[in-house]
This record gives sequence, structure tokens and C-alpha cells, in this order.
Amino acid sequence: MTQRPYIDPTSAAAEAPAPPPAEAPAAWQQASHRPRPKPGRVPRPASAPKTGYFTRHWRGELSLVRSYWLNNFLVAAPLALLLTGLMSWISVKGDSLQLSAIVVLLGFPLLVVLDVWCLVGTWRAATAYLRHHGSLLWGWLARITLVLGTLQLAASILFGFLPGVGEFWQMARGIDPIGQAQFSFSADGRSLRLEGVIGMGDGERLRTLLGSEAARGLKRVELSSPGGRVREAERMASALKAHHHEARAVGTCASACTLVFLAGNPRHLAPQGQLGFHRASTGTYNPVFEELANQQLAQTYRELGLPQGMIDKTLRTSSRSMWFVPREELQAHGLIAPSPRTMAIPLPLAAAPQADYEDALHMHPVWEALDRRAPGTIDAVAQRMSAARAAGAADDDVQATALAPLAAQMPALVNGTDSAQRRRYVQLVADQLKALRTPAQPGARPVCRDLLDGRLGARQQVPVELQARETQWLLDVASGPPPRRQPKPPSGIEIEVLSRSVGASAQGMLARLWTDASDSAGAGTACEPVIALLERLPAQPPARRELAERLLFHPR
Repeated sequence: MTQRPYIDPTSAAAEAPAPPPAEAPAAWQQASHRPRPKPGRVPRPASAPKTGYFTRHWRGELSLVRSYWLNNFLVAAPLALLLTGLMSWISVKGDSLQLSAIVVLLGFPLLVVLDVWCLVGTWRAATAYLRHHGSLLWGWLARITLVLGTLQLAASILFGFLPGVGEFWQMARGIDPIGQAQFSFSADGRSLRLEGVIGMGDGERLRTLLGSEAARGLKRVELSSPGGRVREAERMASALKAHHHEARAVGTCASACTLVFLAGNPRHLAPQGQLGFHRASTGTYNPVFEELANQQLAQTYRELGLPQGMIDKTLRTSSRSMWFVPREELQAHGLIAPSPRTMAIPLPLAAAPQADYEDALHMHPVWEALDRRAPGTIDAVAQRMSAARAAGAADDDVQATALAPLAAQMPALVNGTDSAQRRRYVQLVADQLKALRTPAQPGARPVCRDLLDGRLGARQQVPVELQARETQWLLDVASGPPPRRQPKPPSGIEIEVLSRSVGASAQGMLARLWTDASDSAGAGTACEPVIALLERLPAQPPARRELAERLLFHPR
């Protein structure tokens, strides 16, 4: 309190009014007289000594260097990378699916908590760093990377973890969400069929089946699968390779299924089978894991003998599409047995059962197509061939016994096809007759006459090139759609037109080709008139030529 000066009460000054009290100076005037602090960083308040490390980081009380580089970069990032890699490994390899799924279900929520702890604490540390006059460059760079990390975490949760929670939960309970393959032995125990998606545990299931008592007489594994878990397919391939069984693709064998197919010895592609290849997919958006998965796939294919050119094309094929390799290319690389050129089949051993003949006939595309068109064809042919071999017949005679069941179908095949295919066959017959004609000799029948009269044994003397052409024609006709209606018998007008234009002998000229005749009743001794008539047909008008080619196979 300010002391007032003494005033004599008797003086005149005592009678004067007292001066008003002086006003206090403004705040800014007071501050102007205070000493200013020296420039520099204000020391951060010391944390409470009893506060734990995790709490200090969460509050942003640690230095930015420790929060960012140690907690966020060296701890959280490697853990996130490890768990993402585990999920990718599950998608690609399928190794220890149940255990891996449990790890993901437990580890991913913990990873999210750890990431949130790291991001929030580091953000607060960066804010404090900037507030205490830290470098703007490092403070804002830290903030920007934290924002990017937050977006990456949100994407991992929304697109990586949440969509697959149901699948991981099923796998943790021992159930594969994509399904499992179905295995079934044939009635005779000679084949094991694999159908459906390759899933968790299928590798061990196949290994157990191949070593069981039921597989004692097993000859082959038949495959029809769209693929599935790569790791399970690799285990199946190892099991098949260890038992040296044949692999046969009886339907579409694609993606991981091709690994199992390539492990077979030998390998066969059924007439309706096909092999499909494409690159592996991890189900993630991480190109690093995608590349690692496909490098592993390429190595596996390389160990199974797939040529490098096909591996490169496989890796160039998107996982959302499929490259079905043409049969010719597979044969060129020796991946499957070559297609038969003629109707002959690889004959089993002398003491082989009839089932071995049936297997060989089913692998022949023409016999398979004929059996689909007329069920029971293969059974009839196998029975005849097995009986002939049991009777001690030579190999050529065993093969010739298959022609009789074929002869029963030929009239329907020739008459039921379209005009273009019938024209192909007429030209083929003309070439066969030319190849079998021989100079006329007294008392000798030319082989071409035996062919015209339906003696099936004469067909073994047809050159292989012409047999191959006939086999291809049979495959095209038997694999094509069946005729909508059977051809009508020729009318009187049609017969008259044919007689006046080509000749009366044209009708039924080739009707005995497949009669399985054992005699030559009613047959001539020369082939030249038939060959000459067939050579005149191309000069006829289209409608008349088509009529003639149709009536050549109609008996009188």
C-alpha cells in the first residue's frame, strides 16, 4: 500500500480536495516492463515416475523418435507384415490351415489394437513435438505417414480380414470353406476317381487311400477337378508319385489339379479331358506375395517336368482366366501319350483280364465316341478281343476282331451324317480302292474287291495313311450331333434320275463295304468300274452328285 505524505491540518492544503487515485497501468504496459525469456525450446513436462511405458506412449509423452521409429516402425510394421504373409500363405499353400486360421483369428485383432496404440501415441507425440517448436518438416512427415498407415490399416480390415472372417472361423473348426475332393474306387478296384475341389486334408486322405488294402489292385487315378489348395495338391502329387500310378484326366483338370496329373506315370488325357493352367492367386492385393506364390508354383511345375515355355505362359495367364492347352501341344512336349492314328489299341499282356481291354478302348477317342453314341460298343469289342487273345490269336487278328462291332454301326454313321461328311467318305473309299487294286491275274481276286464285298480282313492291308484318314472321319462323325431324322428310302423318281445320269449300277455300289461278309456271293472280280464311277461324280451338278453319293450306300 502506498504511504501518503503528511499534511498539516491547519494549512490551506488541508482544505484542498484530495487528488484522485492514479489508475493502474494496462496489462500490455505491465508486460512490456517484464523481462522476456530467452529464445529456445520449452522443456517438456516430466512424466510421472509411476506411469508405464505403454501409457506414456499413448499420451504422447515419449519423444517422436522413440514413438515413430521404435514403436511404430520397428514393432507394429513387422508384425503386420508377418500376419499378412500368413494370410497369403493360407490362400496359396493351404499348409496347416486349421492352425493358421486360429492364429489369424487371434492375432489380427491384437494387431489392430497394437496399430491403434502405435498410431494414436505417435500422432500425439508429433503434435507435442510441433507445439514445442520442433522441426516442421519432420513433424508433418510423421503425420503424413501416420495418415497413410491408418488408411492401410482400414483397408486391411475392410478388404482383407472382415470378408474372410467366416472362412477363417470354418477353417479354425477344421472345415474348409471351399470344400473337399470326393474319392471313389471303381467296382473292380482298378481306378480311383478324384472329383471336386481340392481342399484341406485331401493330400493326407489320398496318401492313406493309396496305401490301403482297397488300393492293392489300383492301376490309375482319374482326375476331374477345377483345382483348389496348392499345398494339398503338392501333397497329393507326392503321394501319387511314390506309388507310381497312372494319372488320367477324364474331365476338366485345371489349376492345382494339374500338379496331381503331372505326377502320374504314365499320363493319359481322355477324349473328353482337358488341362487348364493359370497363375496362382493369394487373394490379397499385395504384389510381393503374389510374386512369391507364383515363383513357388513355377518351381513346383519345373520339378514335375513341365517345360519352361509352358510355365512362362501359365504365369502370364490371369488367375481369373484359364489357358486350356491343346492336345497337340501336350503331345509335342511328351506330357501325354500320343493320339492313336488308327483304330488299333495298345494290347494288354496275354493273361490280362477283359477290364484291361476296356481301359485301352476307353482311352481311344474313336471307340469312346462310338460307345457314347451306342452304349455297349466297348464292352462288345473288349469281349471279342479278350476271347481272341485267350484262344492264342496273333496281335493283328486280335485287332481285326474289333471291326465286327464297328461294322454294325457304319450304315447308321454313313447314312445319318450330312452331305459334306458323306462326300469325304466317298472320296476316301475311292482312294482305298485305288491303293488296293492290283493287276488282273488269272484266278486271283484283287484285294480291292474283298474290300467292296465287306471282307473285314482286307482292311488290314489298307495303307496306314488311309487308315488314319478313316479314323479321323469316324471321330468327326461319331463326335458330332446325332441326326435329327433318319434318311428316307429313295423314291422312284430319285432312282430314275440316278440311273439316267450316273448309271443304274450306282445304287448300292458301296452298300456291302461293312457287311462283315465271309463269302463273295454276287461279287464281281474287278474294281475298275467302281473306281471309274466314283471318279465321275465330281463332274455332276451339286444336287445330282449329292443324290448319287447318298444312294451309293442304299442297297437295291
